[in-house]
Amino acid sequence: MDSNDSTKIKGNNNNNNKNKSISLNNGFSNLIKSNNNLSNEIIFYDINNNIKDDKLEGLYLNKAKVLLEALPYIKEYFDKIVVVKMGGSMMENDEIMQSVLDDIILMKYVGIKVVLIHGGGKQITQMMKEKNIKVEFVDGLRITDKSAIEIVKMVLIGSINTKIVSFLKKHGKVAVGLSGNDGNFILCKKKVYEKDDKKIDLGYVGEITEVDSVFIKNILDSGYIPVIATLGTDSQGNIYNVNADICASKIASSLKALKMILLTDVDGILLQTLNSDKSKLVSKISAENCEEMIKKGLISQGMIPKVRACIDSLKNGVLKAHILNGTSKHSILIEIFTDKGIGTMITLN
Repeated sequence: MDSNDSTKIKGNNNNNNKNKSISLNNGFSNLIKSNNNLSNEIIFYDINNNIKDDKLEGLYLNKAKVLLEALPYIKEYFDKIVVVKMGGSMMENDEIMQSVLDDIILMKYVGIKVVLIHGGGKQITQMMKEKNIKVEFVDGLRITDKSAIEIVKMVLIGSINTKIVSFLKKHGKVAVGLSGNDGNFILCKKKVYEKDDKKIDLGYVGEITEVDSVFIKNILDSGYIPVIATLGTDSQGNIYNVNADICASKIASSLKALKMILLTDVDGILLQTLNSDKSKLVSKISAENCEEMIKKGLISQGMIPKVRACIDSLKNGVLKAHILNGTSKHSILIEIFTDKGIGTMITLN
């Protein structure tokens, strides 16, 4: 403090309990020592020990640099819609799930409108096995009969959706749990699936015909994160299981989202290279090349609906589509707020 400067500090007078202003100058330390109330209200730096700590100073400077580096991306994504789909083993691990949800909360508070969509395939499979219900897939799509759809509803709505909303609400009233049959905002018809020129009955598996984007936007504009379980309904009130990746694509397309991110257990599209037993991560690939790789069997099983969901979203107005490993710490934040390549980006051309 300069010798000519002075600061007004209010303290308690023990004699009359009234506030009293004391002018402090270079000799203020004696006044502080004589008044315990004032000494409790003022905190001083230990100049000799703290202010010269280069390691501490460097730590906070690095944090400041990270924030400044993220600034262009924060500006790019501010008030834009990003659709995130959660799935895989992260749904079974509370620590991983909480880490992903913390990232989503951060995205919300820097101004990104996040729509969170979740599946629950592994939990559904586990419960079906416990109930002695046959588990069967065709190209990553679950065959869902009448008994299976009851299990799907029980797991998606009663268990997973409730848990995610509960985790998010640790940060306040920030999320609303939904399923596609709430307000009929996801309309479906029974999916007809063909393979090798043969029709395959998938049971209560739905193909989305319409998404009420206004319904979702109203929730976003009210400051909430919609947490959507992937069920839909038809005009007769039948409830259908909808593949979570496809559901994310349809919702992202209806909202014209800036980005769609599919979180899974693997780093992205992995291809085995020539003369090597190891697979390498594909950083960027076109939709056309993806289709060729599916035909050749290089992309198979559960990765097929993920890749096709990305392609479909890009063809219908979504600007960017990524497949990321949700079990890798802060993969979403690294993807959105840094230049570091992570996961697989799929492009139209």
